[in-house]
Amino acid sequence: MAACNESDGDAALALCDSSMELVEAKALPGAVTATGIDAVRRYLERFSAHWSEVQWLPQEFLESGDKVFMRARLRLRGRRSGIEVDREWIYVFTVRHGKLMRQDGFDDRIDGLRAAGIEAA
Repeated sequence: MAACNESDGDAALALCDSSMELVEAKALPGAVTATGIDAVRRYLERFSAHWSEVQWLPQEFLESGDKVFMRARLRLRGRRSGIEVDREWIYVFTVRHGKLMRQDGFDDRIDGLRAAGIEAA
């Protein structure tokens, strides 16, 4: 979170496995999947071309095996428009041997919990 909030793409990528896969929430218009560290790097470059400020504000963390469920607010500011976006999203991270293997985005908490293998409470 710190690397992303500080717009330090190199530090964020250093935490990722070379086969990292990033899957955006299906609720996003034009949701994309980036597979492999080079594709994730290009994704981050495109993302930062559109957003001048990015802030992840974690609200909830739950662990289950190699998966981490995170509910967070994502705050963005459009680089050209100045528009502000503030929305809650769900993320499920898969971590193995200390490296991020996968990040899945969700619009719905229950879907995220299921993807993380956690029983909904």
